[in-house]
Amino acid sequence: MKRTGFLLVTLLLALSMILCGCEKQASDVPAGMQLASSEDADYLFYVPEGWRVDKSSLYAAAYFSSGDATSISVTAFGVNMTDDTVSSWWENYTEQFTGIYEKMEVTAQEEAVLGGIDGMKYTFDATLNEKEYRYIIVAALRENYIYYITYTSTPEYYEDHLDELDLVLEHFAFK
Repeated sequence: MKRTGFLLVTLLLALSMILCGCEKQASDVPAGMQLASSEDADYLFYVPEGWRVDKSSLYAAAYFSSGDATSISVTAFGVNMTDDTVSSWWENYTEQFTGIYEKMEVTAQEEAVLGGIDGMKYTFDATLNEKEYRYIIVAALRENYIYYITYTSTPEYYEDHLDELDLVLEHFAFK
């Protein structure tokens, strides 16, 4: 009888530890948000609940809906040795845009923080296949990698999701 009681208590303790572990893991996700990055990423990327998470590409991304294709994505890649600041990376990166976009105009540029690291925020308008888009890129250098979050929208939906972008930026963290 004592052995059965001991096994029952042990089983209950193990079950409670498992449940507590699950609660802890779930509570790490900010309220109203969902994890959009993979376990292998060296960052945590959260997006609002209801956004459609796409982990099928090389970067983490989420889209609002099929009717409103506003998206937020995270990209990370090694930088050239000449890109020792976010500004130098941006200059080299925007040179690539001339072959992609029919028109591109940077409308704002300011200092920003990404995952606790000082960086830059770039806002620009661009035309692709005669369709207008508005972008915000927040970028930071960390351990010879550039990390950047890209917010993409059409002019009619651009203002609708800026608060959600602020939440994404607030909760982005490096592991």
